[in-house]
Amino acid sequence: MFNKLFIICVFYAVTNVCYAQTKQWRMAMSASDECHYFEGKSEPPSDWTSLDFDDSSWKSGRGGIGYSDFDDQTVIERTVSVYLRYTFNVTDVDMIEEAILHGDYDDGFVAYLNGQEIARDLLNGTPPTYDEEATALHEALLYQNAQPEVFSFNKAEIQDMLTVGTNVLAFQVHNFDGLASSDLSSNFYLSFGFAENTTDYRNTPFWFSAPINRIESTFPIIKINTNGRAIVDEPKILGRIGIISSAGMNDSEDSFNEYEGVIGVEKRGQSSLGLFPKVGYSFETRDGDGNDIDTSFLDFPAEEDFILHGPYSDKTLMRNVLAMNLANKLGGYHSRTQYVELFINDIYEGIYVLMERIKRDENRVNIARLRTQDTEGDELTGGYVFKIDKGIPDWRSNFDIVNRCGTKIGFQHVSPNRGDITPEQANYIESYIDSFEFALDRGSFGGKTFDEYIDVRSFVDHFIIKELAKDVDAYRISSYYYKEKDSDGGKMFAGPVWDFNIAFGNADYCGGGDPEGWMYSFNCDLGNPFWWNSFMQSSIFTDELNCRWADLREGPLHLDSIMQFIDTQEALLRPNVNKNFDRWPVLNTYIWPNARVLPTFLAEINYLKQFIRQRIMWMDFQINANCVTTNTTEEAFATDIKIYPNPIRDVLTVEYELLVNSPTKLNIVNSLGAVVKTIEPIASSATSHMMSVDVSVLNSGIYFLQLINKERHQAFSFVKL
Repeated sequence: MFNKLFIICVFYAVTNVCYAQTKQWRMAMSASDECHYFEGKSEPPSDWTSLDFDDSSWKSGRGGIGYSDFDDQTVIERTVSVYLRYTFNVTDVDMIEEAILHGDYDDGFVAYLNGQEIARDLLNGTPPTYDEEATALHEALLYQNAQPEVFSFNKAEIQDMLTVGTNVLAFQVHNFDGLASSDLSSNFYLSFGFAENTTDYRNTPFWFSAPINRIESTFPIIKINTNGRAIVDEPKILGRIGIISSAGMNDSEDSFNEYEGVIGVEKRGQSSLGLFPKVGYSFETRDGDGNDIDTSFLDFPAEEDFILHGPYSDKTLMRNVLAMNLANKLGGYHSRTQYVELFINDIYEGIYVLMERIKRDENRVNIARLRTQDTEGDELTGGYVFKIDKGIPDWRSNFDIVNRCGTKIGFQHVSPNRGDITPEQANYIESYIDSFEFALDRGSFGGKTFDEYIDVRSFVDHFIIKELAKDVDAYRISSYYYKEKDSDGGKMFAGPVWDFNIAFGNADYCGGGDPEGWMYSFNCDLGNPFWWNSFMQSSIFTDELNCRWADLREGPLHLDSIMQFIDTQEALLRPNVNKNFDRWPVLNTYIWPNARVLPTFLAEINYLKQFIRQRIMWMDFQINANCVTTNTTEEAFATDIKIYPNPIRDVLTVEYELLVNSPTKLNIVNSLGAVVKTIEPIASSATSHMMSVDVSVLNSGIYFLQLINKERHQAFSFVKL
């Protein structure tokens, strides 16, 4: 099942082209066709899936069969399961090149064609018993204007399973929460692909999207084949991966010129799995015996664990790419990214972002490896990666200050994970966090202040990226930390950053769509660790924040730099983006949790740009960036510098004390880096200076005041109202 279709691929220097043999698609069976069904309150006969089974004693109706939701034509009482049998006619098996089964179900199912199992998802048992519950929630998609799940079959499989004349498709659909579940959905559609046009069968549904027969991509292509098994949310299942580099040139059939091998693959995500039809995947590369192996492809350093992030709520497709780019410019490790186009079992799944899973590794979080025998001394003190996230915590803070929702902070082990970490190691990292929290709240603990426990710069950078993105998940979800060994410095670091799919103005809750307001002080759902409110009350943190912000705004966070990166990504995506939105159409004017969904890709890009401009302006206004900076390694030439009022409407007052008695001039520079006003130096023997500068003619916005002395300068920001 689900084997590769016959596909020919031609690779140009910058473009991949793939095409298949199917010319026309027709529907053989629809969910709305009449079927016979059996409510699963007891076990059905063992031969209920066979072609010869007599289902005349079963009830008849039209699908879906369910609880009178938006997608049910036949209403039944609550039940753990329901069994359905559809018959359909085949005129000529040899004419069929391929087939697709679309399944729109809630929550798990197994499908049988003429008595042979052909597909399943989220259901255990061979066969599952009538009272077996689905293993996870799976929301139906059609009523949300999204395409249902796809299961594909090639010509050889079709010839083995179908027969000329009458055929039967049978389904058993099971709920996740048994009788307590609020809905049950069971809509299935069978369509055939033909090499030549035919009038047999019916037109496919309006939402039907045929497998893309021709792909022209400037991105690498990733093809995953699982040989008939549905990819589930744990455990990983075996499959094969093939990668076609966009720089390759080869005219042989299915030539994976970048990489080909065995993988374990599973769905990933938390809220996104139940909310979005386009889901993410994680995979690990393996050898022929199923053992993990480090592998390098597409310029990623060799490792085994990778993520395929599938942007759905993010209609720009680039928010995670943008965030990782900015974070890496600030320093430290953050995931590398690469746009790809993904096929799963020869079905086109759209544009994805290949990323690295966060873990300890010399090419990722580069800290010492913590082995099971490292239970004392210096070896015990470092090598930890952990996070604050949804899910069951491995431990909770013992500190008596909790987040605003009244729940102590919950942490999860990442490296070592909960299955590998020893009791000594778990006790050590828990104790370290407790000590840091006591020091942060009470000024010191064990003779150490909080900044002796953590790398303040990493926490400042984490704060800047999360706040710039106005990330509604900031601090309380997807927040990673790591700790070095004492011999390597011994401090705890914030990061790597993760998960910006609903950041940068892309959420309609917790203030996510408003470019103003801090996230660290917002009481959003789970509540934030008290750390960040305490940091913002500490001059140790805020002084570092002020100086860091001023420095970054002249470099990686200069508005021109960010806008140029967005423009570059838009140009990369533009040739391929229509195919993605054909696969995952935007049919709603609103999709939770988006703050808004705009009608075009370009409109989404412009909204992203506008949000960032407004967000940076607000943060410039809030952060006191009067920090002495210099573009040389020499000492500052002026001290006691004051500029006021700030923000300013008309006249700005500047006071400073010169350490070097030589002429000093003053430049005012706009956010684009252009000098808009210059005050030439006035020779004077005085060291104390105060001057008034008329800025009333300047447009509203962010400006930088530069004090220039010979080849040196010191810069300060101010806001013109």
